[in-house]
Amino acid sequence: MENPELTSADTPSDPNTPEAVLENYLDEHDYEIFRALNENGRISDTELAERVGLSRTAVRRRREKLQESDVLEILAVIVLQEADLADAQILVSFNQHVSSEVRTEFITMLIDEGLVYNTSSCLGEYDLIFSAWHTDLNALKEYVWDLFDGEEIVDDYTIIPLLKTWKAWDKELDRP
Repeated sequence: MENPELTSADTPSDPNTPEAVLENYLDEHDYEIFRALNENGRISDTELAERVGLSRTAVRRRREKLQESDVLEILAVIVLQEADLADAQILVSFNQHVSSEVRTEFITMLIDEGLVYNTSSCLGEYDLIFSAWHTDLNALKEYVWDLFDGEEIVDDYTIIPLLKTWKAWDKELDRP
């Protein structure tokens, strides 16, 4: 969804900023709507309009359009370290001899798991990476073992416990 409202003069000079990366998807107002919702997903359209400098109706229409196009989703996130919960990335190598149907079933199983919060295919040594959480690292390890029990698709895996998160998406949690 290219935005004709952006001109080359509006383009950020640093290509490694969120604004620059998103410039083909969000114009300046849409980006400000995203930022405000990222800080407070419960902000009213009236407050949002004041912050962004548009009318309440214009802000609502823009927010709804972004949500309907799946470019923007408003989520609640549990900050695992603040709740003193264990968190890990699990890197998985697949048995290359299993069918694509078995891979799809395995990925679907992970997507449906309540303690798995991210599942992505990747390139390189591993085929899949997913993120999971639990009450503590021992419980998390047992949980992963149970997920893989009897799964012919898993050739190898590595659990990487995450000890400290300083930034999650756009939210700073701590400074080192």
